Amino acid sequence: MPVRYYPLTRIKPNLYTRGDQFTTTNGKPYTGRYYLTYDNKAFTGINPVLGTNLELNTITLASSANNPISNAYTAASTQNTLKKTKGSNVTLSELNSYFPVPIASDYSRGYFTRYFAKTVSGAQYVTEISQMDYSQLQNGNVSPAVLGYESTSMLWQLTGPLHDTRKSQYQIQGGVYDTNKRVTEAKQAGFRGIVEFIGGDYIKFAQITSGSVATPGSM
Repeated sequence: MPVRYYPLTRIKPNLYTRGDQFTTTNGKPYTGRYYLTYDNKAFTGINPVLGTNLELNTITLASSANNPISNAYTAASTQNTLKKTKGSNVTLSELNSYFPVPIASDYSRGYFTRYFAKTVSGAQYVTEISQMDYSQLQNGNVSPAVLGYESTSMLWQLTGPLHDTRKSQYQIQGGVYDTNKRVTEAKQAGFRGIVEFIGGDYIKFAQITSGSVATPGSM
């Protein structure tokens, strides 16, 4: 795709969205870096030079990414894509940001896996990616445009008390906030920028339990 030219005075670069403002052309919520042009158009990437520079569509109230129907569509579409490409030799030619949606079995298990990527040089902004893209990065099944990325995965606790709770002299139940904070900070040593990406939201997606009572956490 040819690089678009906009004078720096006519763009707002290096903005960030968590999936509730824009969708990609295929209708999926977009999470990651973007920039705005003088005519109020949004594109993926940090600026017109860095990034994939794909135009984004603004989410209307009816199609908000916070709408359960929209989230269900995202999860179903991802599963269908995984099924279609499983075992096929599809080369990853473009890395897209991804907004995960835990399902019932994840909450029953108490955790799920999140996947992240960043460039190996330059600004090294972290973005969340799908399991499929992560697998292709790990397998090296990528085009030259995606060779400059490194990736990692991280277990993310979904259920439990908010903070570590001592059950007995020898047993401590890991709290959602404390556990996810420990895991993220440990991951930072080998994957710098992950702490900043999480931004302290260690109860994202969680259902915090207190005895037998469960209350939704940050969704």
